[in-house]
Amino acid sequence: FMTEAKKYKIVLNGLKIDPIIFTQGFVPHCDITICSGKCCDWGVFMDKEFKDVIMKHEQDIIDVMDEGQLKDSSKWFEDEIEKDLDFPSGEAIGTETYETKFGNEQCVFKGINNFCSLQVAAEKKGFHKWEIKPEYCIMYPITIVDSVLTYDDSHSEKLDYCGIHKKENFVHTVFEAMKEELIYILGENGYNYLNEYFHKYYKNKEN
Repeated sequence: FMTEAKKYKIVLNGLKIDPIIFTQGFVPHCDITICSGKCCDWGVFMDKEFKDVIMKHEQDIIDVMDEGQLKDSSKWFEDEIEKDLDFPSGEAIGTETYETKFGNEQCVFKGINNFCSLQVAAEKKGFHKWEIKPEYCIMYPITIVDSVLTYDDSHSEKLDYCGIHKKENFVHTVFEAMKEELIYILGENGYNYLNEYFHKYYKNKEN
């Protein structure tokens, strides 16, 4: 049995770092041309206040949506607010899903071409691609649970290409695959610290 103090040796920006990110296998990187962005199909929880960030760009988002997506913004978010201390406001709201012409359900912001309308709209406006995208969308397969930055194994069980059971597709670790995302979440200094730790204790070593 490993105590929490021993298991989480690193704390960055108030987040405990689960060492599973240094050992869990993953595909080369996220590539929706291969996986069709299946991890987006169930929608996502975001900080309640982040809804306002998205709604500031309502028309820009609608403008890049395809004909099958829901352009009525009153149908973009769930009504229920959930208590969740992993979000800055302490409350979270989920995005809704819709049924595509192929009969499958997916997030309201995911188009028929599998691209995220939030990201497309941000890039079209000249913003950083993740400027108006919820943090948990950016992070996958990393997640934050009870202030622990860890691997999202429950979500991964449902995925056909990069999921936890698809070891034949793994070429390196989650940490190596998610460099850009980790820099975005933790900053350059946070990432560099983890990278040094990874190479010292995990890279090319038996785990």
